[in-house]
Amino acid sequence: MAMEMEDTAVPALAVVDARFIAADAASLAVAKALSMSGSDFAVTDAATGALVLRVDGVLFSLRRRCVLVDADRRPVLTVQESALMLSTRWKVFRGDSTRRRDLLFTVVKPSVIQLRGPTKVSVFLASNDAEQACDFRITGSYHDGACAVSLGDSDTVIAKIDRRFSVVSALLGKNTYSVTVNPGIDYAFIVALVVILDEMHYQR
Repeated sequence: MAMEMEDTAVPALAVVDARFIAADAASLAVAKALSMSGSDFAVTDAATGALVLRVDGVLFSLRRRCVLVDADRRPVLTVQESALMLSTRWKVFRGDSTRRRDLLFTVVKPSVIQLRGPTKVSVFLASNDAEQACDFRITGSYHDGACAVSLGDSDTVIAKIDRRFSVVSALLGKNTYSVTVNPGIDYAFIVALVVILDEMHYQR
């Protein structure tokens, strides 16, 4: 599938924290496995195999929720689902909080009926209360295994997400993603989008 977007240099962008911004492009492997606590993800440096982040599911939560932690298991952000009638929404908060004042951004899939068609997911920063125009967009085709994260509705790509598909991994609930994050972009933010994209397509 050809993606009609171009990679363009953008100023340093920290949505979660500046410590997750790399000077060079970051290549990450995001591996998912089902556990007793839900869906867990391990995020490693694709070149060295070193663990950089992980995502732990939260057991017995009324809403589906997970926590992204760093290599030292310190909470970085919390992802929580908020399902509405005409859209599926995920809210992302700083650290292990779910308080409104700690909201970082909201991710919205416009229709829960969106199945095998093109992927189009909007991302709104916490400061964008009106949500008239998105701050970031995920487009492409999740089922074909290729999506891109762009600035708003522009052609400026800041990250690419490729899903490695196999029948066995699908049956076992184990997905692996190759993620390329442009220089100067907060890779913790991009990892959170990968996790949410996965959850949107594998809702239980």
